Amino acid sequence: MNYKEVAVKAASKAGEILKTNFYDQPFVEAKGVHDIVTRSDCQSEKVILDMLHEYFPDHTYIAEESGTQQTDSEYTWYIDPLDGTSNFATGNPYFSVSIALAYKGNIILGVVYNPMVNELYLAEKGCGAFLNNMKIHVNKNHNLSDALISSAFSGGDADIKHGLGTIEKLALHSRKVVINFSPALDLCNVARGRMDAVVSKGTTPEDHAAGSLILTEAGGIVENFANRLWNVDETGIIATNGWLQNLIAGLVR
Repeated sequence: MNYKEVAVKAASKAGEILKTNFYDQPFVEAKGVHDIVTRSDCQSEKVILDMLHEYFPDHTYIAEESGTQQTDSEYTWYIDPLDGTSNFATGNPYFSVSIALAYKGNIILGVVYNPMVNELYLAEKGCGAFLNNMKIHVNKNHNLSDALISSAFSGGDADIKHGLGTIEKLALHSRKVVINFSPALDLCNVARGRMDAVVSKGTTPEDHAAGSLILTEAGGIVENFANRLWNVDETGIIATNGWLQNLIAGLVR
């Protein structure tokens, strides 16, 4: 099987585990002072890694729970086995499996799967973005005052304070700000035109790798939170439909 087929199969199998476990009371553990992890995160990640290792044993792997398995390969997989853990744990079906593949530092494949609504987002570099095999595009909203924006913050005390300040700025200048704590799905919802932007200083490569390609292939723009460049290995993201990129970046930077 090729990269896409294996990644889709792994996401689907992991998604089955998450969907089954969603209806049970999850076992929640602390992950830092202000963050959590569940057994489902670990079960999903194991399924994904086992399948990818079977076909691509020499690749590098960067996974949310188990960390980095470094090799000399020019290929790197980014895996978030449960993007939206807090939603999963509290009974909100807004979460996903996120898998991306990079070659020489550039994302070439992105898969994001929400098993609760059976929505599979997929992009390959240069081939467009798709939702359940239907091509998707960003919207054409030019007005920040009409924008629907997702934002969030990471678990450190300083990050929480900074994130809340960013949310305040966005909320005062847009139509609505939502805090979903699921950046992979948020990026996909910008890609399909439901939302206009995702802004967060705290997203990690595992969070945003797959969604960043899906959004850019759908016509959007993705930048690091700290600057106008895009390096998937940096933390933080400003991602929009393209029309609002300069307005939002200028507001929050």
